[in-house]
Amino acid sequence: MRRALAESRGRKRLDLLIDQPDPRSAIQSLPADELYHAIHEAGLADAADVVELASPEQFRTFIDLDAWRGGEVEPLRLLPWLRAARGASSGKDRDDDLDAWREKLAALDPEVVSLLFRTALRIHDLEEDPDPDLEGERFVRTPEGSYILEFLPDGIDYETTRRIVDDLYERDPFLAGRILSAIRWEVTSDLEEQALRWRDARLADLGYPTFEEALSWFARPARRTPSAAGMADRPPGFWLVSFRRGTLLDRAAAELPPAAAERLDSELLAAANASLVADRVDPSDPEQARGTVESARTLIELGLEKLSGGEVEAAAKLLAATPLKVIFQNGFGELLALRASADRIVREAGAHGSPLPRLDPPFGEAFEAVRRRRPRYFPGLASPRDEWGSPVSGAFDERPFRSAEEVRSTSAALAEGESLLALGRLLGLTPPATTTAPAPTLAALYLTSLVNERLGRRFAPEPIPAGELPSAARAVEKIEDPRLTAAGAAGELLRTLAQNRSAELAPLRAGEPVVPGAIDALLVAG
Repeated sequence: MRRALAESRGRKRLDLLIDQPDPRSAIQSLPADELYHAIHEAGLADAADVVELASPEQFRTFIDLDAWRGGEVEPLRLLPWLRAARGASSGKDRDDDLDAWREKLAALDPEVVSLLFRTALRIHDLEEDPDPDLEGERFVRTPEGSYILEFLPDGIDYETTRRIVDDLYERDPFLAGRILSAIRWEVTSDLEEQALRWRDARLADLGYPTFEEALSWFARPARRTPSAAGMADRPPGFWLVSFRRGTLLDRAAAELPPAAAERLDSELLAAANASLVADRVDPSDPEQARGTVESARTLIELGLEKLSGGEVEAAAKLLAATPLKVIFQNGFGELLALRASADRIVREAGAHGSPLPRLDPPFGEAFEAVRRRRPRYFPGLASPRDEWGSPVSGAFDERPFRSAEEVRSTSAALAEGESLLALGRLLGLTPPATTTAPAPTLAALYLTSLVNERLGRRFAPEPIPAGELPSAARAVEKIEDPRLTAAGAAGELLRTLAQNRSAELAPLRAGEPVVPGAIDALLVAG
């Protein structure tokens, strides 16, 4: 069943569980956090049957992962889960299901329920005010007659909140009254602090580290080999198996004896959880969660390749004898080497005392992304090379590295960026001293210099008078320049960047009016 779950995605994965001879037992045999990811991948609206069959402890984990952002709970995020867990439980034919729902409700921390009610209810104490001024039409008197509750949500959220109140009173009137009293008198921060303490302890039992511990994975390898990361006591899962791609890590893991393979699975889980915590990933975003786990695997792959030389047998011996955290840190060290290379290039390019031009996309964005404290990848590097220099190649968001190939392509881009900066310096493509941030791109400096030369002035990046813009646009419609030809690969690359940058001048060539301040391909006077 777990193998089939690992090979499926979305709703098909949940259907496999529902179609088991005993779906309740099958669902409750799985790690709660992996089941949570599977539910979100399919969509909570399509997974109510799975939520109903989950155990109270699993349900509490769903809330632990979904209702918190940082150290603060967002109470209204509980309502869709509570609605799914309760389902259509009603009537004598659904007594068992209704009992299961009440057990889930009872498993939640009273502090979390209090925070939900504080957001969703306005409470009137009838001993203090027997005739309160009610602002809405949705209210109810509690069974013991102590309070009138006004419901603040509308529509289906009102119905969910009303059912929760009714169920709480039916199951445990004393607890319900205590929760309502806590809402009125306890400070929100105190409730959140207590709820967060319970929540963090439970997630630690599942193998989720503290934020500080998670960051320790993203450090240079220690000189002394540390012990393996703490292993969580949890049933076998299926989620991480779905990330296998037949890579060096997977081939080496297949060579391990059963005990070592089981330990590796636990360490892989620790690495994935550390990355999720360190990146502050929203667990309810399946794409972001999967991307972060892919990134963690990439760092392990990089470290394994570095330490084993890419040999499967050597990699298997490493996995059997070396804490995975060490391998992970060696992989992260490869990203730190990228950052050091980018820093060196910028430092040496600026050592001549002249202002540096901004590299055109995707080079400039790649340099910026890799120089972060935690180096990141710029996906524009994967766009077609004949589009580089155009706005399209810069229209991406940086993200964590997700493959060794992305590391290699970034390394190659840094080398090409260095050659572009060297060529720019050779051609005198230095931003004018009066230029304000952001600096003009290298291609814009080159095009400006070429326009000046073709309009009878010297080859220099001096701003073009606004009245000459139509002539300037026609002057660089075609770029044939012996200087670039003589510069080899760097010259050809600059020609591509400049040609794509000059495409924005096409309206000027067609006689259309263009606001000078909207032009990035040239430096314009005034």
